[in-house]
Amino acid sequence: MSSVVDELRLRKTELEQIRPITTLYVGGGTPTCVPWQKLAPFVSTLIAEVEKINASDPTYGGFDSADLETTVEANPGTVDPRGLAALRQSGVNRLSLGFQSLDARELASLGRVHSPEDCLRAYEWAREAGFDNVSVDLILGAPGQTGQSLAQTLDAVISLGPQHLSAYCLSVEEGTVLARAIASGVQTVPDDDLVAEFYEWLVSRVEDAGYVRYEVSNFAIPGFESVHNIRYWTCGYYVGLGVAAHSHLPAGAGGSVRSWNVESVDKYVASISEGTRALSGFEERTAFEEAQDRLMLGLRMSEGIDLVSIGRLYGEDLLGEYGARFADLAEKGLVNFSGGKVRLTPRGFLLGNLVFSECVDCGDSAQS
Repeated sequence: MSSVVDELRLRKTELEQIRPITTLYVGGGTPTCVPWQKLAPFVSTLIAEVEKINASDPTYGGFDSADLETTVEANPGTVDPRGLAALRQSGVNRLSLGFQSLDARELASLGRVHSPEDCLRAYEWAREAGFDNVSVDLILGAPGQTGQSLAQTLDAVISLGPQHLSAYCLSVEEGTVLARAIASGVQTVPDDDLVAEFYEWLVSRVEDAGYVRYEVSNFAIPGFESVHNIRYWTCGYYVGLGVAAHSHLPAGAGGSVRSWNVESVDKYVASISEGTRALSGFEERTAFEEAQDRLMLGLRMSEGIDLVSIGRLYGEDLLGEYGARFADLAEKGLVNFSGGKVRLTPRGFLLGNLVFSECVDCGDSAQS
């Protein structure tokens, strides 16, 4: 973990480009596997370093760490009351609990190490530790999942009262134990049509409970939307620290540079200890490519996008480039399109990939 702090200091100039830094996210795996006696001081150090970078900007007018959305991802089976209290005291003000399900069979099929009871205990401990901004992650389409098991899980979660919910469709990665189990018939997963029904029902249920869908898979009590994730969906800039972490930083003429760190822990630690960036690769993005990313990612959000304002931001005629495509998608009932503003319809949320694909491979006319 000390290498991550060293990398932050090493990349101070990059971080200064994107001040004020408003969000710090510790995730990308299961940070709470690290003993809390090490994790809490580590997070506290990161917050202090961010504070220094923000405070060094004379135009920002100072920095209050309470304004920084600091999230830690947690597996319910790897936390305890003392550890959660230490994280809260270190400055963590948002906790993301990876429940996935409250059905024991589904958790086992997913290879999770925690139980439904672990989830409920972890949530109770988080509240006792003083967390008033808690997010719960669920999975749709888990092996063996039924409408009844999903309803039982969701009703139990809603009764807990988290400020934020994420519901992601199961993605089966090739070569994994789960993929082999499904291929051999040991495990079965709901088909796409059934998962679509699950999703529509979930949206209706959580909205009835007072949550607002602000992105395809994310729901929040108003005011508790994830600042960190919104930065991704609005094509904002960020610096990723650690093994295999990705970064997105501004470049000239409205373009950007996307880069990623090495995937080897040994190579990462060696590079940072030598005072060099643990860079694995990078990609330079033109203003038009940035605009494409902004359209594709922004369409995931319920508020949609504005072709005119985004085009002005990147110096591109996006309404002329994409207007006909979105008009056709509107005819198909996938988007609402008026005055250059585009947002998904209920059907579009189910078939989002058909919409997102229209934001790429649009030809070279706007890039010439």
